[in-house]
Amino acid sequence: MTGVAGRDEEKIVLAKIEKSGEPELVAVYGRRRVGKTYLIRNLFTERMAFELSGLNNAILEQQLENFAAALTIATCSQPLTPPAT
Repeated sequence: MTGVAGRDEEKIVLAKIEKSGEPELVAVYGRRRVGKTYLIRNLFTERMAFELSGLNNAILEQQLENFAAALTIATCSQPLTPPAT
């Protein structure tokens, strides 16, 4: 994972997820502007099927609607089965 300094614990966890060989869901949360998105994109760019950033100061219903809309768009524009390797 080039370009990411520090975050050793997080890199270990994410490397295990990447090597699992199974479909995985990764939810990363924390303070704003600390590099969460950069860290995930740096490791999973080629293998990421779906990405979503939550809405700031939104209620649960709005977050769920945002998630559903983004997932609908992602599944309509991408194949539902993984490409053959």
